[in-house]
Amino acid sequence: MANKLKLASNIQRLALFCMALRTAAPAGADDTLSHLKTLSLQELSATTVSIASKNQQPISETPSAVFVISHEEIRRSGMQSIPELLRKVPGLEVARVDGNQWAISSRGFNGINANKLLVMMDGRTVYDPLNSGVYWNEQDYPLEDIDRIEVIRGPGATLWGSNAVNGVINIVTRSAQESQGVLLSGGTSKEEPGFGTFRYGGRLSPDFNYRVYGKYNHREDFHFSNGDKANDSLDMGRAGFRSDWTPDARKNLIVQGDYFNGDMQQSLNSLDPVSPISPDNTKKYGGNLLLLWQQTLENDSRLQVRSYVDHAVRNNSRLDYRRSTFDLDLQHDFRWQAHNVTWGAGYRFNSDQLQQKQVLLHFDPSERDVHLFNVFAQDEWRFLADELRLIYGSKVEHNDFTGFEIQPSARLLWVPNQQHSLWGAVSRAVRVPARADHDVNVLFNVGPGTTANIMGDDNFDSESAITYELGYRFFPNDIFNLDTTLFYSDYGRLSTTEPQTPLVNGDNITIPFLIANKAKGEAYGWETALNWRISERWRVQGSYSLFAIALHQRDGSLDSAATVAEGNSARNRFNLSSYFNLPYQLEFDAHWYYTDHLINQVPAYHRLDLRLGWQPNLHFELAVGAQNLLDNRHLEFSPNIDNAVISSEFERNYYLKATVRY
Repeated sequence: MANKLKLASNIQRLALFCMALRTAAPAGADDTLSHLKTLSLQELSATTVSIASKNQQPISETPSAVFVISHEEIRRSGMQSIPELLRKVPGLEVARVDGNQWAISSRGFNGINANKLLVMMDGRTVYDPLNSGVYWNEQDYPLEDIDRIEVIRGPGATLWGSNAVNGVINIVTRSAQESQGVLLSGGTSKEEPGFGTFRYGGRLSPDFNYRVYGKYNHREDFHFSNGDKANDSLDMGRAGFRSDWTPDARKNLIVQGDYFNGDMQQSLNSLDPVSPISPDNTKKYGGNLLLLWQQTLENDSRLQVRSYVDHAVRNNSRLDYRRSTFDLDLQHDFRWQAHNVTWGAGYRFNSDQLQQKQVLLHFDPSERDVHLFNVFAQDEWRFLADELRLIYGSKVEHNDFTGFEIQPSARLLWVPNQQHSLWGAVSRAVRVPARADHDVNVLFNVGPGTTANIMGDDNFDSESAITYELGYRFFPNDIFNLDTTLFYSDYGRLSTTEPQTPLVNGDNITIPFLIANKAKGEAYGWETALNWRISERWRVQGSYSLFAIALHQRDGSLDSAATVAEGNSARNRFNLSSYFNLPYQLEFDAHWYYTDHLINQVPAYHRLDLRLGWQPNLHFELAVGAQNLLDNRHLEFSPNIDNAVISSEFERNYYLKATVRY
């Protein structure tokens, strides 16, 4: 009885608190909120993007397969992490590996260390040079302060450089001017019993704004298919700041930084028949500091200087890893007659130290400094009264592993009117070697008396891809639009592990494998996305992706590693989102995702998420929801794809979240 009285008292307090917030709302706040809810998806989403040309331009005039997740779509997604938000992007493969790790790639080659997708946060790359991948559980920025997520499916190496082979993601945060005041956000769910965010934004002068934030979340263990706990929980804290100084309309200085610290549990595959599962705990921390100066010069040309430092430490039972990065990038844009020219140069320095904790794994050398230099130029030439545009350019890089790399592209865009745009492109991109490709040496016990030894090779070369794309966009009115793309990619010098002559020592046999570039292949597919405002209260968004890949040895024979790479990509992916505004400032949103089966032991699965939100004014929001309603749990990533981490199953989840702004 006492518990019931306590619950009733808490509900009464919450109701009084909500009424107070509604009373405190300024006049006109409800009208503004109602207006926002009636906007079309096209109006709510970012109508301009910068990822395709390093300059703001309308999506309809972008000669690339671009997709944007807007701030409003982030708010109404019901997701609590950046990786989960990416599920709605056509052509992007998002698979939950365990309770705190994801495998995310674009157009194939998925894995925990997906090495052909470049990911950035406000232009700062988070692509790690050790294993050529992204530590997604470290990219846990407050979702309330993300303005949009811009995604290129396909190569973007001409502007963004190596490793942008099959896609580029840039997570764009909101300016300090847009995040003034106090924000408190928190809640609970089955997956995350406790999560919360605090942010405060202020102003020191009319031209200087700032914000600071702190965020914490805890994720519970998932389970294996047999019901056992997977020991894959996560505890992570994060804090950061951003300042914007705009002395006049032609100058802007942004300074921002972040720090994270946490513990990650995971179950590793020891490949030992006696003890196949090895529990592991990784302690990690790190931070970054970024400066961005933008200035408009004479004749409306623009100069931009971006520089950042990044430091990360990750310690687990097998390896202690410490990395520091310094990056400096210069960009200049100007217009000359019918040409819009963008050019620039950059330098990046990576330094790491690796300390082995097991004789089975080590890197030689244990410390390495890597330098990367680049210059690039791209020209947009407009003719036929701006209806036809030729965009061509190249980036030239020099790295310490393979020397010079040239990554050109040519794109043609035809915009006969505001309702139609047609574009085509051919591009070359490379994935430069990672530390592991050259320096790793790892031993696996594969059976009694038998050991496999995988070794890096100093002769490992860059992987390459030549991609052909054809796209069409249709904007008949402000209530419907369609975007579709066809693509074909030809890959060369793909990574393989080549068996060498076995070494026999008494009753023990060691089978050496050398990392090499002995595979090639091709991939092709179709991606389409649509937005449709059915009525003032109801909006629908959907996408479909068809993908196929074939990999083989350069001599025509099959390769086991290539077979695994083929098997981690679904042939069909589909998602559908519905945003419905109910009376009394209620929102009902539904998101349905379908992923075809993977041949590596992952059956097809459907996922249905529902969200009910209440936003009585601009100061308060309450949301309840359920995720993965169609089954108790399912596998999304095959344990055979990655020999290190053992996959667990994504489980049904319920959540409650409240947000206060003032």
